[in-house]
Amino acid sequence: MARLFSIDPSLVDARTTDGYRLTPLHLAATNSHDGVIAQLLAFSPQTSDARDSEGRTALHLAAAKGHDKIVGRLLAHNPALINASSNNGQMALHFAAWEGHESTVVQLLNHSPGLLDMKTATNTTALHLAAFQGHVKVVAQLLARRPSLGAEDWMGRTPLFCAASQGDQEVVDLFPLTTDQVLCLHTPHSLPRCSYLYSTLLSLSLSLSYSLSLSLSLSLFFLSLSLFVCSLGASPRQIRQHSAAYGYRR
Repeated sequence: MARLFSIDPSLVDARTTDGYRLTPLHLAATNSHDGVIAQLLAFSPQTSDARDSEGRTALHLAAAKGHDKIVGRLLAHNPALINASSNNGQMALHFAAWEGHESTVVQLLNHSPGLLDMKTATNTTALHLAAFQGHVKVVAQLLARRPSLGAEDWMGRTPLFCAASQGDQEVVDLFPLTTDQVLCLHTPHSLPRCSYLYSTLLSLSLSLSYSLSLSLSLSLFFLSLSLFVCSLGASPRQIRQHSAAYGYRR
């Protein structure tokens, strides 16, 4: 590789032609080629800042794959990468949480604890993403660090609602189901929000009926029915917009 660069130094910044415009460092990070990464960084230290067409650095791609050794090397070379955001406001932590890489999430948070409640362009935190995906171990790790449980994404959903709307009882059980957590509802600002609050509360009312009083369970059930009436007005386009909000590509 050193010989290639000596012949044409510009190769270190060469880009793929598939639309993603990946550099050699992006590709090496994706495939966990540690030796290649060491050579690339030694030859061109600034290549660690390179972004692809979606604004992702090599750290984003390494975190998305759970390559902890590569994540460590890149951060040791350029600590500022920990705060780098993609075009959609996603940091490396968001990628790791979405893909369910527990050790990578821990590594990134140990490096920078302040990332815990950082939000993407759609106001989703790492906890939102892990809860939506049903990554039990990642959710447990995030909850242990005391994140903001009331954080709302662009459609007003908390991490607990994301988990419940997916019907993931194991993830829901990790959350402290205090009165505030179960009933922290605000006036709906959009029909899609009503739709998803309905599904969430219906799921909660059914699951909680086995452990709480009948009156509280019934209250949740009737509240979910009222939200269902509201949800009937949600258009297919609005539902697709909700799905797209979590359409994170690897």
